Amino acid sequence: MKIKEKAITAFIGPSGCGKSTLLRSINRMNDLIPNIMIEGKLVVNGKDVYESGTDVAKLRTEIGMVFQKANPFPMSVYDNIAFGPRSQGIKDKDILNEIVEDALHKAAL
Repeated sequence: MKIKEKAITAFIGPSGCGKSTLLRSINRMNDLIPNIMIEGKLVVNGKDVYESGTDVAKLRTEIGMVFQKANPFPMSVYDNIAFGPRSQGIKDKDILNEIVEDALHKAAL
């Protein structure tokens, strides 16, 4: 399937037909699902997205998803909140704890 560059593309179809599965495959969100099996090649801009060395964070900024409802990653609440800061290079546990606590406080949780 070819998708026009610099265009917004939508996959439309009935529930359960594979729209989200396709998008999760393209932007590698399936990597977060335990025991998922991927076969074949998926090429975006001439490069297989499953090739070793692929910058997955950059890939996800180029290929996004809009969910019908809140859709946390299959991780703990802490790890869901810390995911963004960690992906930006924050590794210090004290800083992550502060960020997570602040986010939970702001959400009144």
